[in-house]
Amino acid sequence: KRTLHIAFPKKINKNEIGQVPINVPTLAEQTKIGSFFKQLDDTIALHQRKLDLLKEQKKGFLQKMFV
Repeated sequence: KRTLHIAFPKKINKNEIGQVPINVPTLAEQTKIGSFFKQLDDTIALHQRKLDLLKEQKKGFLQKMFV
């Protein structure tokens, strides 16, 4: 016979939450992280534009093939 065990999390009150330490990066680290993700977003956008141009080029080549 199989038994299903369900774990219920203990309720946490606001006083306990206030005692939990939260590690926050320094402002300099936050700036570096932000710069990294901005550069990553820019790189993704650049590659997306290149992909869109290549798709348009492919479309043009296929149209020329069948004309």
